[in-house]
Amino acid sequence: MLRRPDPLLPGDRVGVFLASSPAREPFRSQGIDALQRLGFRAREVKGATAPGAGFFSRPAEQAFEELQGFFLDPDIKALWAGRGGYGCNYLLPLLGRLRVPVPKIVVASSDASTLLWNLLDRHNLVVFYGPMVYGALASGEYDREQVLAAMGANQPSLRFQGEVLCPGRARGLLTGGCLTNFASLLGTRHRPEVKGRILLLEDVNERPYRLDRMLWQCEQAGVFRRLRALLLGEFPNCFKDVVEREEFHLRWRRKLDHLRIPVLCNMPFGHAASSQVLPLGVKAEIDTEAFGGQLRCPIGVKW
Repeated sequence: MLRRPDPLLPGDRVGVFLASSPAREPFRSQGIDALQRLGFRAREVKGATAPGAGFFSRPAEQAFEELQGFFLDPDIKALWAGRGGYGCNYLLPLLGRLRVPVPKIVVASSDASTLLWNLLDRHNLVVFYGPMVYGALASGEYDREQVLAAMGANQPSLRFQGEVLCPGRARGLLTGGCLTNFASLLGTRHRPEVKGRILLLEDVNERPYRLDRMLWQCEQAGVFRRLRALLLGEFPNCFKDVVEREEFHLRWRRKLDHLRIPVLCNMPFGHAASSQVLPLGVKAEIDTEAFGGQLRCPIGVKW
């Protein structure tokens, strides 16, 4: 049974953590301002903009201790990733020691997808794939009302609009995140659970042949055969024009059609023009005949 956190309410304090690359100005300041405009109080980890070693904002052990501290602090109501980049994979071997006495909202995306999957699959937590503080919140590339609705109290069921690539009907638990990170975990003990689930895969700044290679890897690893449905993101800055995008979609529609599962594309998650929050670990439904390219969470996060 997955554990659901309490909703995030105006005035609640949010712990902003870093598990990947360091923050930069002015994105750090702009992100904290955006978080405050959403109605929340921020507590950042120390040295958010300090130059790390190589790609990393801090050693994995330090990132783990900061996460653990936020989970144990009763004043912190949610944990929100500052940014992605690279490095969260080094956190995974440490998370077996993580103690989560009370479930809390955790928001992350991109490189921090790996943390969400661990919390979902190993700690049985409902988590949230959404815009990060020093990323989309800082740049304003997020849907303010949807972000608040996804994590607030007594909100309507969630609905997300995409385009139908392959028709069909499906119900299942939501999972997924950044395609690059997902493919990197195949063949490891940290591979996310996908059996009987609706899987999101999205990414940014990857040429079509690289997207194709990673999706091929997922296909050959048997991922798609185990799904109830597949969601593909907007993949910004991946295609040189509309024709290239349509050719890519056509290729994968032909490759996936024999699975007889619904596939939606251009979903507004992660690296999207106006990123929305997708709860992972809640039940969702797709019926392309009844309601077109919508993904619905009939249970949603009505706390």
